Amino acid sequence: MYAVEGLAGWDVPEPFRVEVKAVERRPKLTILRMVITNPTQKPQTGHFASDRSRADFADFRLLDPVNGRHYTPLRENDADGQAFGTRHGRYSDDFQPGVPYPVEVYFPPLPPGTKTVTVAPTTQMGPLTGIPVTEGAADPVSKPGDPWQIVAPQGQIWEGAWNVEELVETPRRTTRQDGTTETIGLRTDVLFAFDKATLGPKATAVLDEVVEETRRRADPAKPPVIVTGHTDSKGDDAYNQQLSVRRADSVSEYLQAKLGTDYRYQTDGKGETQPVAPNEQPGGADNPEGRALNRRVDISYTIKQENPGATGSEPSVGDVRGSVLPPAPFRTSPGEPVTTFDHRGKYKVDVLPAFRDGAYLVVSFDVTALVDHVPIPGPFEWWVNDFVRPSSYGAIVVVDPATKARYFPIRWAENQIHHLAEGQKGRAYAYFPAPPDDRTSITLQVQGGQTVPEVPIVRWDR
Repeated sequence: MYAVEGLAGWDVPEPFRVEVKAVERRPKLTILRMVITNPTQKPQTGHFASDRSRADFADFRLLDPVNGRHYTPLRENDADGQAFGTRHGRYSDDFQPGVPYPVEVYFPPLPPGTKTVTVAPTTQMGPLTGIPVTEGAADPVSKPGDPWQIVAPQGQIWEGAWNVEELVETPRRTTRQDGTTETIGLRTDVLFAFDKATLGPKATAVLDEVVEETRRRADPAKPPVIVTGHTDSKGDDAYNQQLSVRRADSVSEYLQAKLGTDYRYQTDGKGETQPVAPNEQPGGADNPEGRALNRRVDISYTIKQENPGATGSEPSVGDVRGSVLPPAPFRTSPGEPVTTFDHRGKYKVDVLPAFRDGAYLVVSFDVTALVDHVPIPGPFEWWVNDFVRPSSYGAIVVVDPATKARYFPIRWAENQIHHLAEGQKGRAYAYFPAPPDDRTSITLQVQGGQTVPEVPIVRWDR
């Protein structure tokens, strides 16, 4: 039995039980079959849609933690359309107490090699890991009803299936993987003296690491290797543009000298036009940390297809990145809290053990409202850099104490904390790139100064 309990809804979320009955692979689509039950003694609204005005069940996603792919429900016409599958036609008291409601949600077809997936709700409940993928034959058919109906995919169908994107930062560089593209961002403060474009004495060691990684990771058959310079916002726009080009040229010349003619190269400069972090604080004060992140040279390339049968790309395993482990087995909960802290005087946060799911690390915590109504946006949204801006947990960073590497939440592999009444507890989770496989604990840093050390990592594959 694959079942979790948690909260769902908008203004005041309500408790529900979600049981996954099957994930069925069909030739043209994938069917997620669930039973949703209201465990209380009164009727409940039960919004499981990404928009409160809709009555579909789009608040569920599928994640393949081994191949690094995530899938969203099939929709009518475009990304803003209604999700195909079960729908309910009214917006109040649709879920009667104790009644099991069968629900179907349709997704893009899973590749034949995908054996297990994680069902990832965006409501306030944990992920359902280790769900086996079974085979099916017949496609679904529409079934009218009032207020419940099933709408099979028809007409213009929008489907969402993406490679997982991830970002890892060390004191000298960032590594960002976006599908089959990998980008290494080098801090220019390490490579160059102030206001200079000639490589400094520390640059050789840093660039030699990039040379070896590019040789191992980049696909020469899918050029080019792109080198792009960036600056912060200090100084004249035209001067910053010229400086970014000259610095990109210096890095590109070094790479070409070391890598040789097996690769083609493209060099560009963007000046201050593409910041990855705020140059200023929200109040307008200078943000030196953000400006330091913006002073960079990016090296981008297409990753070699290391596993021809996979749809995603292997992570860059090394000193700061873990390998692809088996998917986590199903558990109703990651375990008991390891510590508790107060956040902004409005929320009590119980931190649960982290655990490995395939290539990723899952961080879970329970949030209890100490005052009435947690507002939208939620308590952990923050723009640390452009990568986490869409994330519900951008204020939370995983840190490896051994290497000082920082791991940022993976886009779309998380849920959301909406409104909570005073005393209500909602479960939150987010996926992160995994640190090296031998790590047994990590540190959580929460924007605002909160640090949670020694959060244990559970490995169920051992």
